Amino acid sequence: MQRLAILITAYNGKDKVMACLAECYRQADLLSADNRYEVDIWLNDDGSTEGISEEVSLRYPKVHLSHSDGTLYWSKGLRKVWLEAAAQEYDFYLWLDYKMTLREGAIDSLLDNSSFLGHKAIVVGSVESEDGILCRGGRSRSSKLIEPDPVIPKPCYIFDGRLVLVPKYVFDRLGAMDGRYRHKLGDYDYAIRAYKADIDRVIAPGILGVCAREPAVPLWRDARKSLRERYHALFSPLGKPLKENFLFDLRSKGFLHALWMVIKLNFQVLFPVRNV
Repeated sequence: MQRLAILITAYNGKDKVMACLAECYRQADLLSADNRYEVDIWLNDDGSTEGISEEVSLRYPKVHLSHSDGTLYWSKGLRKVWLEAAAQEYDFYLWLDYKMTLREGAIDSLLDNSSFLGHKAIVVGSVESEDGILCRGGRSRSSKLIEPDPVIPKPCYIFDGRLVLVPKYVFDRLGAMDGRYRHKLGDYDYAIRAYKADIDRVIAPGILGVCAREPAVPLWRDARKSLRERYHALFSPLGKPLKENFLFDLRSKGFLHALWMVIKLNFQVLFPVRNV
C-alpha cells in the first residue's frame, strides 16, 4: 500500500477548511477501499482567529495539526507542514488549497497519471472559476495557462500551487519549496527547480477543481488607492515583494530580466490602472 500526505495551510475561512477536509476524507475513503493507498492529512493553522484548530480536533481528530503565528502565509506555511510530513516518508505529497472545491475523483486522477508516468513527474490539477473560466493550473514559458487535454496529460513549464501532486522521487531530489518565499512564487520557483533538474511537469486531464476568481486588478495597481497604499500592498506578502520577485526572476531568467522586472513593478505602482 502506498502512502499519500495531503498538505494544507490555512488562515481563517473555517467553513471552507471543514468542507475541504470533508471532501478529502470522502475521496480518501474511496482510495483506501481497495487497499491501494493510505491517506493522511496534514494541516498547518497559521494563526487563525476562528477556532480552526479546535474545530478540526473535534471533528477530524486524525488530522495532523501544526501551528504558526500568522506570518508564514501560503508558501512558508505549506513548506512547514510538508517538512513535518516528510519525516514520515510518504510516497506522495499533495499540495491542496483549502479554498478550492475538489471535483469528483480529482485525487484519484492525479495518482493515476503519476502511475502512468512512473511516479517520476510532478502532476498538476487544473482549476476553473465558478463561471467556468480556467484560472489555475499548468503554464507555458510566458506564464499563459494551458488548457488541459480531456484524456491525456500535457507538459507544462511552471504551475500554480492550488492542486499539485509531488511523488517521493521528486521530493528526494528537490526537497520542499524554497523558504525565502512567503506567499507567492514558491510554486513557480519549485517548477523552475524541477525544470533544471530535468523533472517532468505535466497537467492531468480535465478540470479537477473549482475556486473563486481573484480580482482582475491587484491593490498595488489600483488607482483608487493612494501611492502609499499601493506601495504597501506591493511589499506585502500578498502583493509582489521586490526581494522575492527579484530572486525568482534571477533564478528563472537571469540578472538583466530580474532588474527590468524591478523597474517594471515600480512603474506599474506609479502609473496604476484607472479603469477598474
